Amino acid sequence: MFVSSADSYEGVTKIVSNKDLPAHCPPKDSSKWNMHPKVFLSFDDHGKVSCPYCGAKYKLDS
Repeated sequence: MFVSSADSYEGVTKIVSNKDLPAHCPPKDSSKWNMHPKVFLSFDDHGKVSCPYCGAKYKLDS
């Protein structure tokens, strides 16, 4: 998964490619693996989702 800013969850939208589906938060490459339980994400019709725990924003790569 490509993350535009390493381990920062504030104001950064993480781009998720098709090969990284199913998407979850926190992402596997995050050093903050224990910040909250892993939650799988369901994208809306616009390819966007926010984590219900930490508010991290994700967007499907177009």
